[in-house]
Amino acid sequence: MKQLNILIFSLWVIGYVHTQEKTHVISHNGETIVTDPSKGNNSYKRWAVFPKKTKDIRSIILNLKFQCPDSIRCADWDYVDHIRARQKNDSTVYEIARMLTPYGGFFQKDWGFEWQVDVTDFSLILRDEVEIDYIHSGYEDNKTRGWKVTVDFEITYGTPIANPITIHKIYDGSYKYGYEDDPIENHLVPVTIKANSNTSFSKMKIHQTGHGMDANGCGEFCSKYRDIVFNGEVVDHKDLWMECGDNPLFPQAGTWIFDRANWCPGYLVQPDEVLLKTVSGKPFTVDVNMEPYQTENPSANELISAFVIEYEEANAANDVSLVDIIQPSTRIIHSRKNPFGGLPVIRVKNNGSQPLKKMTIVYHLEGEKPQKYQWEGDVGFGEETLIVLPTEVFSKKDTAQFHVALERPNGKRDVFSTDNLGQSTYQRPNILPETIIVYYKTNNKPGQNTYAIKNSFGDIAFEKDSIDMKPSTVYLDTIKLNPGNYNFKFNDTAGDGLEFWFKARDGRGEVKLLDSLGRAIKQFKSDFGSHINYYFTVRDDIPYELDNKPSIAVFPARTSGPITLDYFSNTSANVKVLIVDQENESKILEEHNYYNFTKGSLDYNLSYLPKQRYYIKVYVEGEEVYKNRIRLKE
Repeated sequence: MKQLNILIFSLWVIGYVHTQEKTHVISHNGETIVTDPSKGNNSYKRWAVFPKKTKDIRSIILNLKFQCPDSIRCADWDYVDHIRARQKNDSTVYEIARMLTPYGGFFQKDWGFEWQVDVTDFSLILRDEVEIDYIHSGYEDNKTRGWKVTVDFEITYGTPIANPITIHKIYDGSYKYGYEDDPIENHLVPVTIKANSNTSFSKMKIHQTGHGMDANGCGEFCSKYRDIVFNGEVVDHKDLWMECGDNPLFPQAGTWIFDRANWCPGYLVQPDEVLLKTVSGKPFTVDVNMEPYQTENPSANELISAFVIEYEEANAANDVSLVDIIQPSTRIIHSRKNPFGGLPVIRVKNNGSQPLKKMTIVYHLEGEKPQKYQWEGDVGFGEETLIVLPTEVFSKKDTAQFHVALERPNGKRDVFSTDNLGQSTYQRPNILPETIIVYYKTNNKPGQNTYAIKNSFGDIAFEKDSIDMKPSTVYLDTIKLNPGNYNFKFNDTAGDGLEFWFKARDGRGEVKLLDSLGRAIKQFKSDFGSHINYYFTVRDDIPYELDNKPSIAVFPARTSGPITLDYFSNTSANVKVLIVDQENESKILEEHNYYNFTKGSLDYNLSYLPKQRYYIKVYVEGEEVYKNRIRLKE
């Protein structure tokens, strides 16, 4: 019966996937982009051919990929990039996406990262021949630093959630904020639109990020609120603030952990969307109001692009889609939550005009019996929700495909079922022994840290707070666990991890998981931001493996001269440490050799060298295993 169930499900999946017709439109394919310091921005305009207007589009996902360029280094600074679209023979330009570039100073040649954003609301614009303009801002050296960028539009054909009628550009610019003689509301004025006779509802879509640096940190480092006003009433209130310590792209070279005004370094903006209950053929007014703010010597700017899209009524009363599988997943954007064993997490969206109250969710790992979950909740039209599925996933295979299907929204047939099914790649979490040792060396701020081990259902196996912990002290906790799936969560309330280059006085701490013999089975980076989130499995039928890759770290990264290199390995080896010039790596300034070396802290003083950037390289048995940048300052 198990094999029959799997066969039936597999056959249904094959037919289901076949009905999803997709295409990719790539406007920029591995293109190297650099700044233009003479202007502060650099434009990369490329023409791309999108589907004809007669072709129904279900969704458009913009996939943005960053890599280090082939011939130069990854760029250093967190600049604002805009992706704009213009139809042929039309002068109107639409910002369809906004990217905040990462601090790339630490990234090596093989680095890469990918982001996604849904741009379906611009489907009226993304038709036929379209000029896609990637605008890279900034002033850094454009001879030695840049990015390799790919802009890929993933288009799924099919009946739209609702047919778009028209799109209105409401605001588009950099608006001064905090100026007494020129308040921002002089420019964010109300806009009145007469709805089309076929309009059933409208959607306001906004990209907004805060920039500039006055005495209060505004607009980049201050939290302000924004109201969206529809026909004189506030329909959306938001604090324009984002915590950055849990950024999936970590660590970065700069101040990546600092919370910011609705963005973080290395972030593709996910625009705010607000549904408007417009009446067909009637005028309506929309307005954006910022929190009142004035200051002396202002320099803040709010970068805002806002649109109103009018739609006909939804094409179905009951229509649900699977937006994402978060756990298990190998998508790099979910890397803080994976590899994973435990209760799966998915994101779904209600596309039907009726509130989504219930549905059936079928899910399984390949080769296992499908599980059915009768979900109940309340999700309004256009809204998304996270769902935790009730049965744990685990496979003895290193990788396996995880399948999810959504069925019978509100007990009815889903008219547009092509986006009801998805799959992700499950990667088996590390196997740990029943007895583990948590090795925790505090930094100079131990009061910021706590950690716990919990099973998939939230039961606490072990937890530790910061009471009575001393700075720069090693704590060893021996923990015995029953077989099962677990999560090790190490929290830092300041969001700056156990080391951060900008806070060198806080020192550096370390966290490792050891076996009963003191050998490393998992070693964590200390520059982790807000938390370490590590999933593992305890099994008595699968042997655990050691983490035999040496753990190497240098601190501080910015120094007047003294640095410490921490080295930990399960096995002894011949180790060589080099200090080299960053711009000319063949120029060796210092060489140190250590024979039959296993672990320890190595101190160097580079204060005699010129105040510039250098690389520290570590070789184990002749192979380069570590390279990091250090900066000598006055």
